Order: sequence, then structure tokens, then C-alpha cells
Amino acid sequence: MERFPWSAIVAIALIVMVAFGAMFYGFSVFLTADAAGGDFSTTTLSLGYGGAALVGGLLAFPIGRFADRRGVRLVFGAGAVVGFLGLLAFSFAQEPWHVLAAWWLLIGPAGAMTYYEPAFVAVDQWFSAQHRPRALATLTVIGGVSGMIFIPLTERLVTWFGWRGAAVALGAILLIVGGIAASVFLPSGAGRAGQTPSESFSVRLLLSDRRFVMYTIGMLLSFGTVQAMVTHRVARFEEAGFAVASVAVWAAVASALSLPGRYASPYVAGRRRPTSVHASGMAALTLALALAVFIGAGWQMSAHFLLFGVSFGVMLPLRAMVMSSWYSGSAYGRILGVQWSVAAVLGAALPAGVGVLRDITGDYQLPMACLTITMALASIVTWMSGRSASEIRNARRVAANRSAGDLS
Repeated sequence: MERFPWSAIVAIALIVMVAFGAMFYGFSVFLTADAAGGDFSTTTLSLGYGGAALVGGLLAFPIGRFADRRGVRLVFGAGAVVGFLGLLAFSFAQEPWHVLAAWWLLIGPAGAMTYYEPAFVAVDQWFSAQHRPRALATLTVIGGVSGMIFIPLTERLVTWFGWRGAAVALGAILLIVGGIAASVFLPSGAGRAGQTPSESFSVRLLLSDRRFVMYTIGMLLSFGTVQAMVTHRVARFEEAGFAVASVAVWAAVASALSLPGRYASPYVAGRRRPTSVHASGMAALTLALALAVFIGAGWQMSAHFLLFGVSFGVMLPLRAMVMSSWYSGSAYGRILGVQWSVAAVLGAALPAGVGVLRDITGDYQLPMACLTITMALASIVTWMSGRSASEIRNARRVAANRSAGDLS
């Protein structure tokens, strides 16, 4: 597409926003004692969510391959339908295995089809390198409204209709918004406006690329940590004595504060080394997590959400910037899929692990300390991956100059 496809990118952003709200941010409220947490253990719900992330990761490669070949319209449309069915099944859960079945078999696949992964593929297909920062900023800023809307909305829906009615309502919203946006506004087929021809795709060669391996380790650690923190933070602050409604408001404030970073960081990364900008956001997020380890006063909760919102906003668009700068082309969806499969399969264990560790120890202090350390490691590894990429570029430049000298 030569012109900036505003309607398509806004439609995708709306689907992503609603999907995250219904299946990601909504879960943090379902986990509390006044919602599904009153009927099922933290371990059961955490295993359900962690398993969904695991299944989504396993599906990342085949979904990426489908998007490479046929575009994202069918991916998003099917994801909205499956997500509705998953939330509907969750609302009828009576036994722990019902929860696991709903999240693993339906909500997990739905997330893989409606979260940022296929959206990033669409951006790479539709936009040149010059216009990708603008596209990613548009996508992630609209997607960033999700927490502001859906955390307090889910809390209200639970209060009005109970958690089961809230799950049905969220699923219906996803079905309506996703169905209309995908069928009316998304083009069929895979565009190639911004792409360069890819080298022959090989998982073996990809895994031998040092920058890919290091950056994927950083994504694994950061993805698992953020997932665990977002899914457990409402329950963590509830345990510390804060009202769920108050925590939900602060979580919405954090989502609002992420918007400037979501908009600015793609432009900054376009002028500087993207991995360094990404690592800086992770370092700031490490400080936010440290504030949640020991909570003795209200200012700590406020500071946590303020810092979390700003730093998370900086981080979110940068994976797409990094990966498209390295691997843009007709195999981009498959390359993202390989990375996300690895990161999600291993990183999905953290939300479940936090729930288990919390039940074993009786509070959230040790799990929060572990998450802080994990995010610090992610920042270091991500920064190192940028140095590896620089070394690869320098080696290629030297080889090209040497070949030119030989020809002359």
C-alpha cells in the first residue's frame, strides 16, 4: 500500500485493544477474591492463564506463516470468534479443569490471533521502513487505551453482574468489535508494500544468529515478568490492604501514562539503536517492580503504577522495530513466530509460578522479588543483543569492502 492505510491500522488497533482488555487486563480482576478468585484458587487461575499464554506461543509460528501467505484478515476475525467462545466457556466453569479447558483450548489460541503478533506482521507488510514508526505508534497508542478502559470496566461489570456475567459481556464486546473491524476494514491477502525480499527461511540458521538468540532471551524474561506482574498486581495490592476499586483506578492511570512512551519510542528507536532504547525501558520497569516487593505506604503503590506505566509504554512497540530492522521481508511472520514460540513457551511459566509460589509462601513478597531480578536480567541481555547486531553489521561491511577490493 502506497498510502497510509488509516482505516486498516485503526481497525487492527481496536481489535487488539478489546482483545487485551477482555482476555488480559480483565483477568487481573477475575483473579481477585471478589471475582473468580473466590471460587477457584490462585494456582488454578494462574495455571489457566499461564497455559493460555503457552498455547498462544506454540501457535505463533503457524499463525505467522498463515499471515505471511494470506494476510491477517482471517486471523483477526477467527480470533474474535474463538475469544468469545472461550470467555463464554469460562463463565460456565464449575470445576478447576473447566477453567483450564476454557483458557488453554480457546482463550490461548484467541490471544495468538488477536494480540500484537499478527498486528506487527501487518505493519511490516503494509508499511515501508520510513512509515513503520508512525504505524507502530498509532497501533500501540490505541491499543494502550485498553487498560484504562477495561480494568475499571471489568471491576464494574463484576460488581453489577458477578464475574460470570462480566466474562460473557467482555466476550460479546470482543466478538462484535473484532467481527466488524476484521470483515469491513481489513484488506484480504498479504500486502508487500514495505517489504524487502527475504533470504531463504531456516529455523536452524535463525537459531545460529547470535543477536536473535540473545534478543529472544531478553523477550522471554521480560514477557514472562510483565505477564506475571499484570495478572497478579491487583491481587498483590489487595493483599497489602488496598481496595480493589482503588487499585483498578491506579492501573488505569498507569495505562494512560504508557501512551506517550508508546507514541515516542518508535521515533526515538528510528534514530538510535532500538535495543538500547528497549533495554532502558526494561531498566526503568525493574525499579517499578522493586517497589512492589515490600509495601508499607500508599506512595509505593502510586509510584509503582506511575513508573510501570511510563516504562512499559516505552518498551511495547520496540520489539517490532528491532525485528523489522533485522528481518523485514516475506518470512517476517514466521521469524516473529519462532521467537514468540520460544519466549511464550518458557515465559508463560512465570505467571503460573508466581501463583504457586504465593500459595506456598502465603504472600507476594518473594514472587515480586523474583520478578524484579528477572526483569533486570532481561534489560542486560537485551542491551547485549544490540552489541551483537552491531558486530554482525561491521563484519558484513568489512566483508563487502573486501569483496569490492577483490573485484577492483
